Amino acid sequence: MLNLPSFKRPLSISNVSAYLLKGVMAGTLLSLSFVSISSHASTSNSVSPISRAEAANPANFYRLSINGAAVTSASAPCSMKKGLISCGLEKLKLINSSINEVSADYDLAQTFFYPSKAQPKTAVVVITRSGLMDDSISAERYRISFTLKGKPSELSWHWVQYGVQYQCVRGNKAGKWTKNLCP
Repeated sequence: MLNLPSFKRPLSISNVSAYLLKGVMAGTLLSLSFVSISSHASTSNSVSPISRAEAANPANFYRLSINGAAVTSASAPCSMKKGLISCGLEKLKLINSSINEVSADYDLAQTFFYPSKAQPKTAVVVITRSGLMDDSISAERYRISFTLKGKPSELSWHWVQYGVQYQCVRGNKAGKWTKNLCP
């Protein structure tokens, strides 16, 4: 038994460890709610990260609709243990299933957590792909939003919405991100 002067009753080592572990986990979750997590691929393409504010607003992206079997697959929960970036890539395969998209390389993946009273368990994954062999689009940026649902022991991410932005090559939108098609 470990006797600490600040406690009236003695605590066992296992109880102290449990309290410390809970404190560390709570601190980590709290700090994650105020930061974004990014993962860059090692490519020669220069892709700038999206801002937290721009990623938060679904109106900044063209909303992609899915139908048929893709709806069932998109609606399938993704285990929290898998991680948000992996879940985002998994869901992205559903909308990029054409023959040209199968072996796509993604340059940047960012994760944003938005703790608010209105939506306390919302997260957004933004995945960017650049160096496209297209005469009007140099890059695409996909926004996939999730909400956390389930029992505390079985939490999983549930898909909410897809969106896309394009970075234009030419015209008055050259180098800028837009939800509209590039000229």
